Amino acid sequence: MREPDAAQVRAALVSPACRRAVADGNVGQIVRTVRKALNWTQADLGKRAGYSQAGISRVETGRTRLDRDLDALNHIAIALNIPRQVLGLPAGRPTVEVDEDVQRREFLTGAVAITAMALLPRSIVNAARIGEADIDDGWRALRRLIELDDTVGGASGYPLAVSMAKQLQNALHRGSFNQRGERALQELTAATMEHTGWVAYDGGDAASARQWWLETNYLADVAGITEPRVTTLAAMSLHTSTHPEKARETFHLTNAARAAAGSAATPTLLSVLAAREAVAHAQAGDKEAARASISAARSWLDKGRNGDEPVVLNFWGAADLACHETRVALAIGDGRSAERSARAAFNSADKDSFPRNHTIYSVRLGQVLAQTGQVEEAISVTSNAVERVDSVRGSRRILDDLHRTIRLLDTHQYRPAKEFAAAARKVLSA
Repeated sequence: MREPDAAQVRAALVSPACRRAVADGNVGQIVRTVRKALNWTQADLGKRAGYSQAGISRVETGRTRLDRDLDALNHIAIALNIPRQVLGLPAGRPTVEVDEDVQRREFLTGAVAITAMALLPRSIVNAARIGEADIDDGWRALRRLIELDDTVGGASGYPLAVSMAKQLQNALHRGSFNQRGERALQELTAATMEHTGWVAYDGGDAASARQWWLETNYLADVAGITEPRVTTLAAMSLHTSTHPEKARETFHLTNAARAAAGSAATPTLLSVLAAREAVAHAQAGDKEAARASISAARSWLDKGRNGDEPVVLNFWGAADLACHETRVALAIGDGRSAERSARAAFNSADKDSFPRNHTIYSVRLGQVLAQTGQVEEAISVTSNAVERVDSVRGSRRILDDLHRTIRLLDTHQYRPAKEFAAAARKVLSA
């Protein structure tokens, strides 16, 4: 059995059937398409990847947990010589031990471009005639990009987001479309650029995040598009709200987002903005205003979704509001309320749909418990986050929060807490 041919793999990935499978996150279809392009049997792939023919068959038909197992998918990606992000894995070095020759074959330089080409429709990649169906496929690709971000974190997703944003910008400058198509492509491009700023922020690159958000606002202003400008201002308000000295800037950004949305502001958006303002009020020492804003955020959330919410606001729900309540309570020194809301966020988070957020809530609860002297439970909760750290190493925010929690535990004169802190640091530095 010959080594997988890079040209054959690439051709398979950008075929119409595989493009749709990549955008839908259909791992089985991707594996089947590439395997057949290489003229391999399921037994051939199983032998190279270390699984049985029956195991590969179950992966291709979605009848196994292997299609969600990171190590299994990593072995399959290496065997087929396909970019790891195509299968929803974090970019970078493999998570299992492989020899140097295999590492060199992993498309370390071309993987991102190939993944972007597999996600986006051919007409956009080639800056050709772009129609309505192509725009729909582009939105499907963006939704998949957001799913990958929720799974692997910003640092892993950022290069792919940049590649997709640049492909769309190029199509906007060089593609062929009517006036209606241009408007639709502008909206898709702006939304992708806004998300690129978000993954830069999540990955710890605030300067790149700000640059992408400013570029998004420029395109939105030039094209007269409201939604990306609103979501960009909302995202920027989260960034500033993590810096107490920028409370006034947070107010400016939330007010600007609300004004830009105007009468089209949805309950979800208004809930997000009120929650961000609550944090800023708390940081400024205004307890009553902070509580009033949290109450408003809850009221807006209770109104439910309109059905026309921006896709980037899909994350917002009871768990996220509770997380903001925790930040408010900590800022005003209300430990009891902080613990209550931290537990609410942890218990209501959907760890399957938003694994990264669930890890954030685990870490935040661990922080509150450590601060209130409930050390045993703090160790237990934080250990769960440490165990899942490989799947979220791309999120600088989570890692920073996790390090803070570990430092808090290490301050306790309690031997198990210090032993846990030492062991956790070793895991994080691996």
